[in-house]
Amino acid sequence: MERYQLQTLEISVGETHLRIERAELASAPQVALVAPPAESTPSEAPDWIPIEAPMTGMFYRGPSPNEPPYVEEGDLIYEGQTIGLIEAMKVFNEIPSPATGVVRRIVAQNATLVQQGEVLMLLEPPE
Repeated sequence: MERYQLQTLEISVGETHLRIERAELASAPQVALVAPPAESTPSEAPDWIPIEAPMTGMFYRGPSPNEPPYVEEGDLIYEGQTIGLIEAMKVFNEIPSPATGVVRRIVAQNATLVQQGEVLMLLEPPE
């Protein structure tokens, strides 16, 4: 009953009737939304390239909780390299870097909900 958030369950088989009621209502699970920073691109570095979330979902920096993140601040990454995962509808989608550069800021926190278009990371293009 808790799994399906049922308050009452009635079953009838022939002349036998069974009615089960829950003592209290199940409350809906609480979801914490993390707001993106007000300023996603630093004004002192206007040439930094934002890597934006291509979809809404849970952002993960690494392939699993027991493994290190795909990238860290200061890493040189290449176009097409996986920088994280977004889980949407129970499917894990690899997020590729749109450009080559050095990761200067990781904006999105691990295991948080991100919205499509939200900045995940900032890259400084190579010179």
